[in-house]
Amino acid sequence: MSFFKAKTDKKALEQTSGTAYLNASGCYPVNIIAPFASTSDKGSTSVDMFIDHKDQKQVIYGNLRVTNNDGNENAIGAKTFNQLMIIAGVEEIGDPVEAELPIGKGGADQDVAVLEELTDIDVILRIQMEYGAWKGNITEKKVIRGFFRAEDNASAEEIVNDADFGAQYAKEEKYFDNVTYKDGLDAEQVEAWIAAKRPKGTAGKSAGASGTAAKKPSFGQKKAFGKKD
Repeated sequence: MSFFKAKTDKKALEQTSGTAYLNASGCYPVNIIAPFASTSDKGSTSVDMFIDHKDQKQVIYGNLRVTNNDGNENAIGAKTFNQLMIIAGVEEIGDPVEAELPIGKGGADQDVAVLEELTDIDVILRIQMEYGAWKGNITEKKVIRGFFRAEDNASAEEIVNDADFGAQYAKEEKYFDNVTYKDGLDAEQVEAWIAAKRPKGTAGKSAGASGTAAKKPSFGQKKAFGKKD
C-alpha cells in the first residue's frame, strides 16, 4: 500500500496558480524539514509542511488536501502535491511514519505522521495569503500555490519535459504578490486588522466556512525530525 503515486501527464503537472516567518504572498526558498499527514473527522486527508526559511522553522498548515471526505483525490491539492513529488524526484510515497516534530507551544514535541520520502528537501515554495471570516473573526491562511526546483526555478512539467527550466516561474512572477479576499473582506479591512495585531471580533457579520478537526493517523515506529539544537 502506498500513500501517493506521482503522475507525469500534462494536466497533473500544471501549476496551481521582511522576516523569515512567512506572512505575505510570494515565492520563497525553503527547506522542507518534514511534511506530515492528518485525517479530518470527516475522512479527508491533508498534508502540512514543517519548513525552514532563513533559519526560521515554521509550519504551513491545512491547505494541501490530498483526498476528499469520500476518499477520492482532491483535484487541486493532489495536483500541487504531485508537483512537489516530481520536483523532489520521488515516484511513490509509502505509509507515513510516526514521528515527533518540535511544533507545539514553545517548541514542544508533537506526535505527527511524517511522509519520510519528502524530508529535508530544498524547494522554492509559492504561497498566497487568503483572508476570510468565521463567526465574526477574520481568518488568515497561507495557501500553497506551487513548488519550483531550488537550483533553477524549474516547474514539475519542465522537469518531466527536460526543457525551458524557469519559464513557468517567470510567467507566474507577476502574480506572486496576489492576495485572496473572501466573505466580503477587502484589503483595507485586512490591513487595519493586521496593524491592530489581529484582534478578534473584527469581521462584522461576514460569514465563513467551518473547518474540520484533524487527527493524526498512526503508523510504524516513532522518529524525530527538526529537533532544536
